[in-house]
Amino acid sequence: MSQLSLDFTGKVALITGGGSGIGRGFALQLARCGATVAVTDLDGAAAEAVAGEVEALGARSLSAAVDVADAAAVQAAADRTIERFGQLDFVFANAGVLGPAEYLDITPADWDLVLDVNIKGVVHTCRAAVPHLIERQQGRILITASYNGVRAGAHVIPYRVSKAAVLMYTRCLALVLAPHNVTVNAICPGVTLTPMQLAYAEKTAEERGITTEEYLADRAAKIPMQHFTGIEDLTDWRSFSCRTAPG
Repeated sequence: MSQLSLDFTGKVALITGGGSGIGRGFALQLARCGATVAVTDLDGAAAEAVAGEVEALGARSLSAAVDVADAAAVQAAADRTIERFGQLDFVFANAGVLGPAEYLDITPADWDLVLDVNIKGVVHTCRAAVPHLIERQQGRILITASYNGVRAGAHVIPYRVSKAAVLMYTRCLALVLAPHNVTVNAICPGVTLTPMQLAYAEKTAEERGITTEEYLADRAAKIPMQHFTGIEDLTDWRSFSCRTAPG
C-alpha cells in the first residue's frame, strides 16, 4: 500500500479570504508543506501581508485584492495564478461574511451581500478553476461551510441558509468532478475565534451589556468540550484532505 504524502512541493494553491483567520492559517500551513500559495482577500493589504508571511517561510506567493462576489475578478485571480506559476492544484473557497444576527434587523441588502459572498463567491471560485483542473485531470477543492449549515437557529439566518446551500453545492460538484480525479470537500467548523467571529462577539456582548470575555466564556460553556475550535485544528485537516498518493 502506498503512503500518503503531505509534501506539497511543486503544488500551487489559490485561497480566497486568505488575509486573516482560517484562510491565513491554511495559507501558512500549505507554505510549510512546500506549496506555492496565491492569497486573495477583499482587503488587498491583508492579502499582501499574508503573502509576505508565506514567502518568509520559503514558499512562492502572490496576492490580489478580490471581491468573490465579482465573477470576473475571481477569474482574473485564477488566471493570473496559472499564468504566473504554470498550474493550479488546490482551490480553497474560504471567503465569507456573517451578516446581521437578529431577524428583524436583516434588510434585503443584507440578504444580497451574504448570499452573493457566501454562495456565489464559492461558485465563482470553483468555476474559475474547474476547467483547468479538468484539463489536468487532477486537483483538490476545499470549501468552508459551517456547523450552522446543518443546525437551525434563531440568529444569523442568512448565514445559516448560505452555508446549507454551500454544503449541497459541494456534494453536487463532487459528483461532477469525480470522473476527472478532482475531489471536492467542505468542512463545517464550530465556533472559531477568527476576526469575523470576534467582531460578532464584541457586538453581541455590547448589546447584552456584558464584556466580550463574559460572552465568550458563556459560549464556550455551551460547547460539549467547552473550548473553541482552533485554526490549527482546521488547517491540519485541510492539509490532510489535499494529500495525494506518491507516484
